[in-house]
Amino acid sequence: MANTPTVSIIIPNYNYSRFLDERFRSVLAQTYRDYEIIFLDDASTDNSVELIREKYSSYVTRLEINPSNSGSPFVQWNKGVRLSRGEYIWIAEADDTCAPDFLERAVSILRNNPSVGLVYCHTLPINTEGQILTEHFYLNYVADLDAFRWTSDFQNDGKSEVREYLCLKNTITNVSGVLFRRSAYIKAGYAPEAMRMCGDWMFYCRLLRYDGIAYISIPLNFHRQHVAKQTVNSVLDLTYFREFLQVQEYLIENFEIPSFRRRNMFHRFIREWDRLVFSGYGRIGLKGNLRIAQMTMVHYVNPDERFVIFLHFLLNVLKSMITKWLKK
Repeated sequence: MANTPTVSIIIPNYNYSRFLDERFRSVLAQTYRDYEIIFLDDASTDNSVELIREKYSSYVTRLEINPSNSGSPFVQWNKGVRLSRGEYIWIAEADDTCAPDFLERAVSILRNNPSVGLVYCHTLPINTEGQILTEHFYLNYVADLDAFRWTSDFQNDGKSEVREYLCLKNTITNVSGVLFRRSAYIKAGYAPEAMRMCGDWMFYCRLLRYDGIAYISIPLNFHRQHVAKQTVNSVLDLTYFREFLQVQEYLIENFEIPSFRRRNMFHRFIREWDRLVFSGYGRIGLKGNLRIAQMTMVHYVNPDERFVIFLHFLLNVLKSMITKWLKK
C-alpha cells in the first residue's frame, strides 16, 4: 500500500462481534486495494475488540476504543474522518457486507468526476444469516418518487437531487453503500453529532448543498436488518419525529423548495406519523401523539396544514386506543 492511502475505510462497531468476520472478509476481498482500515469500537461489551486483536490486527491501520459509549453513530463517523488520511471515505458499518467490486466502481466515479461529493450504490437488506430478504426492497422504497430512475446509473447536481427527491425521504438508505470525497465531507461541516436517527439524512443534504451525487444501480451493498434498541427508543421517545422535522426545516431554509414540493414534504411527515403510531417498535399513546401534533404545528403554521395535523391527531389517538383495547 502507498504511504498515503487513497481510501480510508472506517469500521464503526458496537457489540457486533458476530458479524465482524463477514465484514472483514468483504473488505479484504475488495479488488481495489489502496486503502487503510480504521476500526472504531464504541465501548462494546462483547468480544469485538479481542476478535480484532486476535484475527485482524495486521490489517487494521488504527484501532480506537472508546472508554464509554458515544451515544450516537455520527460521533463515530466524524471521529473516523478526523483520523483518516485518504482522499475518499468509506464508512463500512460493522454489521454490513458488500460485493468485491464496490470500492473499484465507486473510486472510479469519484476520480473521474471531481464535482461529485458522494457516490452510493443500490443496497439490499439481509437477515442475520446474510440471506437477502427481498431483491425489490430498495426499488419499492423509492418507487413513490420515481418508478424507473433508480434502475440505472445516474449523476445529478446536489441541490437538484435534494429539491426533487431527498426533501421527501432519505433515498440513501445505508451509509455502508456510500463513498465520500473527504474534502466534501469536511466542507459540509461533518455529520450532526447531536442527532441519533436522522443525522445521516441531514448530513447527505448538507453535503449536497455544495457537491454533486452519483448512483450505481448494481446492488453492491448489503445492509443487515435487525431491530435495534436505539431505533425502538427513538420512535417511542419521539426523537425520530423531532429529527425528521429538523431535517425538513433545514431543507426549507437552505434549498429553494417549490411550494408543491413543500406540501409533499408535509404529507410525507403525516404519513410517517400514521405509520408509526402503532408498529413493530411499539405503541404511541395519547401524550406522545399530542407532543407530535405540537411539534408539527411549530414547523407547519398554515391553517390548512394545522387542520390536517389536528385531524390526524384525533385519528391516531383513536387508533392507539383501539390497539391498546384489542391487546387486553
